[in-house]
Amino acid sequence: MDDVVIIGGGIIGVATAYFLSKEGRKVKVIEKDPSYKEASFPLSLGGFRRQFFQKENILLGKFARDFIFQIPELLKTKKNPNPTASMVPNGYLLMFGPEHAEEQYRALENHKECGAGTKNIKGSELSKVFSYINDEGIETATYTDDKSEGWIDPFMFHGALKSKATELGAEFIKGEIKEISEINAKIIISAAGCWTKKILNDIPVIPQKHTVFRVKCPTYISEMPLSADLTTGVYWRPEGKEYLAGSPKSTFDATNLEPAWDDFEELVWPALAKRIPMFEELKLTGAWAGFYDHNQLDSNAIVGKHPKYENVYMASGFTGRGLQQAPGIGRALTELITTGSYQTIDVSAFNVERIFSKEARPEPYVL
Repeated sequence: MDDVVIIGGGIIGVATAYFLSKEGRKVKVIEKDPSYKEASFPLSLGGFRRQFFQKENILLGKFARDFIFQIPELLKTKKNPNPTASMVPNGYLLMFGPEHAEEQYRALENHKECGAGTKNIKGSELSKVFSYINDEGIETATYTDDKSEGWIDPFMFHGALKSKATELGAEFIKGEIKEISEINAKIIISAAGCWTKKILNDIPVIPQKHTVFRVKCPTYISEMPLSADLTTGVYWRPEGKEYLAGSPKSTFDATNLEPAWDDFEELVWPALAKRIPMFEELKLTGAWAGFYDHNQLDSNAIVGKHPKYENVYMASGFTGRGLQQAPGIGRALTELITTGSYQTIDVSAFNVERIFSKEARPEPYVL
């Protein structure tokens, strides 16, 4: 009998393997596609933030930042003595219209309670801080400029975690699990992402396809934060000498990862040009699509022991936040498994039981 078997070797799986291996547990990670061609984490924008509504998400974002800053020390190995994730701490900027302003003011109370360090300004003051932005229709905005938020290279982060977990004794093997009953282990952890429902059909996590566009503009602002206009749902950030911009439109039950090319002309470009006039001169240079592991109940993570099994735990439904929440969730699951309770960040609000009782804990700020 194995000690711990993790189904899924994506970012949540490797982070959990790392933390459990640190505690001396013998971990086996089973991944159906070690190339991670359709995995969620490498197709994301790599962002890490603490600007959320739910306190748990704020605290997980804070932990991610602290962990990422310590990668060179925490994840160094004999084979990789100088690990990095190419962090860009440009911050985040979230802009809200009148319809979302009151909700954001409530969120700011949670930010303050959690020590998020978020700054808040009126929409009319935006151009004083971000001179290139048109503040039309913006009631309020929040941002950080203290290197507490930004983005990283997803592949490098995953690789560093996997390398360290392997050095600590974790075993990574190729294989596809179709039934929980196939596994004989003391502890089973489902970290199958958007394919969770294939293994645990009572968990409402399904693939949600999102498209990201690569664009070029004559004016390039390298210090621009990862920005989101919540009046349109469009978000963007600099990348190299270009920009990446995400479509607000998603697709369920997609059978492939072909980008939704029409979204650019219909939704993304008009929204970008309205909010940042210099983006009127954009040129589309490429695109890709990726899956979110979307939790249909409330767009929040599902973490903890599955009540219908004696030894099954799960971590799924991150709805686009898996990369940044992986360190905190990996640590939380390790605490739960090794001590019986959460010791640092209490993520019991994300428990599996709420799925069956349909007690939603919505996270409104999904990008």
